[in-house]
Amino acid sequence: MAILICAPDRSNERLAQDLRTHLPKVDIRIWPDLGDADEIEFAVLWKHPQGLVKSLPKLQAISSLGAGIEHLINDPDIPKDLPVGRLAGPKLAHDMAIWLVGRVLADWLDFKHFDQSQQQGQWAPKPPHGRPVIGILGMGHMGRAAAEAFLGLGFDVIGWSASGQGPDGTVTHQGASGLDQVVSASDYLICLLPLTPHTRGILNARLFSNMPRGSVLINVGRGAHLIEEDLLEALVQHHPARAILDVFMTEPLPESHPFWSHPQITVSPHSAALTDPSEAALLLSQSYQRVMAGQAPIGLVDLERGY
Repeated sequence: MAILICAPDRSNERLAQDLRTHLPKVDIRIWPDLGDADEIEFAVLWKHPQGLVKSLPKLQAISSLGAGIEHLINDPDIPKDLPVGRLAGPKLAHDMAIWLVGRVLADWLDFKHFDQSQQQGQWAPKPPHGRPVIGILGMGHMGRAAAEAFLGLGFDVIGWSASGQGPDGTVTHQGASGLDQVVSASDYLICLLPLTPHTRGILNARLFSNMPRGSVLINVGRGAHLIEEDLLEALVQHHPARAILDVFMTEPLPESHPFWSHPQITVSPHSAALTDPSEAALLLSQSYQRVMAGQAPIGLVDLERGY
């Protein structure tokens, strides 16, 4: 019995070490060291090379090393009947919520104003303007955690999801008309949607035209949710007035990309919430044990639906 970890863009030694602690009798392998491929029953994948899944004939399940699954959706070699899970544990959701709260508070309280005033030696009090409405697109594990964090601080939170359901205290809508309602009422619009054929490009010119003048877009979903050219044009009209972006169509963001120097855009390097190896190892060990017992992996997803 063996588990394969394949995440070419990151170091996997810490994850493998922690996973061996939870599963001391299981052979933990790190790509490209496959060993005997027939012994690999469970694979942990993130941006894996095409053709890898086809070379593992005894796979019983796959888990994404993170909340995103587009690298799995885009792999035509994954059998439709192969169970696929993903990792979105409580710490990952908690970290995302903290990051979002921090970004919103810093913008709403205009900390940049006080930094600039200090540099200029000016005493310039500036109270915050009203209490903003927080709109969240996507009420899955991450979206619900973010909504609860903002609710705990006394913010009004509205949401949009396929089910129209969210945590207590959140007014949640669904469908095209529901999306319009959330977008038009949000001072801060946060995208935490899964990437599906229906949500690809959802942050577009039409949506921006419906955002209130002076509002702020925050994208921590996926880069493909955003039509970048539409955002650049919308910022000229201040619908929205600013954008806080953590994910991009091309990552790392190219040095020549206009987002880097745009005065209305704040860029961060896909770091809003990072998978913690300790939490990932615990969840993966539990997921593997579930699969070996004939159960579904943790975070079972529907590749056709996209979440």
